[in-house]
Amino acid sequence: MTSTNNIKLYDFITENPSILTNKWLSMRANNPTSVYSCDNHQAEARLREQNGLFIKTVAKVLVAPGNEVNEEIKTWAQTVAMDRVETRTPIHEVIHQFGVFRGILWEHIHQFVVENKGGISDSEILHWSTLIHSTFDTIIETFAEKYYNYYNDRLSVQSELINELSAPIIPLSDSIGVLPLVGEIDTQRAKYITESILIQSKDYSLTHLFIDLSGVSIIDTMVANQLFQIIDILKLIGVKVYISGIRPEIAQTAVQLGINFNKIPTQATLKQALKANKILISDIHMSQK
Repeated sequence: MTSTNNIKLYDFITENPSILTNKWLSMRANNPTSVYSCDNHQAEARLREQNGLFIKTVAKVLVAPGNEVNEEIKTWAQTVAMDRVETRTPIHEVIHQFGVFRGILWEHIHQFVVENKGGISDSEILHWSTLIHSTFDTIIETFAEKYYNYYNDRLSVQSELINELSAPIIPLSDSIGVLPLVGEIDTQRAKYITESILIQSKDYSLTHLFIDLSGVSIIDTMVANQLFQIIDILKLIGVKVYISGIRPEIAQTAVQLGINFNKIPTQATLKQALKANKILISDIHMSQK
């Protein structure tokens, strides 16, 4: 059963939450890049709404079962975490604001204790301290988890977009294409490149594909094996592959790792690869006329 003083404190906190929110907002610094900046008027209404709900959620621990409060914590944390990720707010700024408001709320609770001096026991104050601090900690942990998940989801979307833009086949003719690869190729990107090459080769009706590696910084066994798999799959659909741009340091690493490019037509540069297949390209152009 909820004690009378718990109910009184709950009412004291929730009767006019704007007092607490105004005090919190008045402590903001001027930071043009932050959602918490004192001159970010666009964000202020949103911050007021979010903090009002935060106050009610924290105070509810005084009068409601823990499982009910936890559901409200999850809802609040999910909404605010998504907002902070969308506004690119660093998580350390959010954690700092939790600390600022924790202090403001405890000043408010202290005021309640002073106004009701003699009617509140030390054990009740200790109990409130445990409840409020525990609730703050739970909210921060839940928020951090939601923030992490949303942030990673955002990175995954950006990574997919980057991968999509980083493996374009450039058609030289109706049946010949060039794929310039740039940067580091990890397992995820190698998988995407494989899928992308197959789709683009089919869309362009390619019979010959020149893969230029001059912009690739590292080739390890995993990447080489993935490359060989791509070549084997392309052979099955009638696409012959040529490799160019294997830099000296990559060639040396390939030898040390036992990676064998001997079965694939290779040239030092893309220009040389195209020149070496000049007759082939000429024949294809002739057949297209």
